[in-house]
Amino acid sequence: MSPVLIIVLVVVVLIVVTYLFGLSPDPTRGRRPAPGILRRRSKWRKVLPVLPLLAAVGCLVLAFTGFSFNVQETSPTIVLVMDVSDSMDASDVAPNRLAAAEAAANAFLDQLPPDFRVGLATFAGKARLLVAPTEARNEVVNALGALTTSRGTVIGDGLSVALDTIEDVREGGDAVAVLLSDGRDTGSAVPPREAAERASELGVPVFTILLGQVTDEGAAGANLDAMEEIATTSGGESFSAETANQLTSRFENLGSELNVNLDVEPSTKPLVIAAIALAVLAGLMLIILPR
Repeated sequence: MSPVLIIVLVVVVLIVVTYLFGLSPDPTRGRRPAPGILRRRSKWRKVLPVLPLLAAVGCLVLAFTGFSFNVQETSPTIVLVMDVSDSMDASDVAPNRLAAAEAAANAFLDQLPPDFRVGLATFAGKARLLVAPTEARNEVVNALGALTTSRGTVIGDGLSVALDTIEDVREGGDAVAVLLSDGRDTGSAVPPREAAERASELGVPVFTILLGQVTDEGAAGANLDAMEEIATTSGGESFSAETANQLTSRFENLGSELNVNLDVEPSTKPLVIAAIALAVLAGLMLIILPR
């Protein structure tokens, strides 16, 4: 539950309790119940307005002394979407593309705060979710170390699986997908552009990293235009890497960027809102209660 909502509920409860406290028949009004604090004989009428005022001062003191709430209710979710097609065995990126991708992904994980949830999906001829988003980083590391290649490159289906997973576990928090591939789509059931449009609708930017030699649309190998289209359509960014060092650098920089952009800093705003609400309550009580 949001800290702001908690504070609002507390204020409402204070108002209700204040009104009902001492509710009993008033001798001057017959038998009809009346709030005891509204009667001049009540010993609480002079004390009660001071209580919310003191609470407001306390909230301001906490705010100015650095106490803060982390207003993010759920940790950010990141799903790595890795190409494990046979072409990832190519050794133009030393020692081979798949091994370089594993090392770069591990470097990426090192840049993320421990409370970020990270999942892993792969695609070749079929797309699979290997690790559901989790804070147990060793599960992702172990899965990366056990990757094997097979025939096919269903990029759209891989991204679709990642989005399905994000929808299942997101719970309102920020989420992104990081897609790595070295080839072109070979016939996904969900076309890459359609998956990218869905990511945009869900508010999930897709950061694409193209590994290997970049060629024109009609040539064999990687398809830079398609990867850029996925990133642009979804609201993410596109990168390319032709060496292992470039790939690791891209992943590390992306990890640092997401660390800053997704890690919501604690805020004193709820305390200030509470102070204002309590001060208003104190003012209303001074007006309502008889002197």
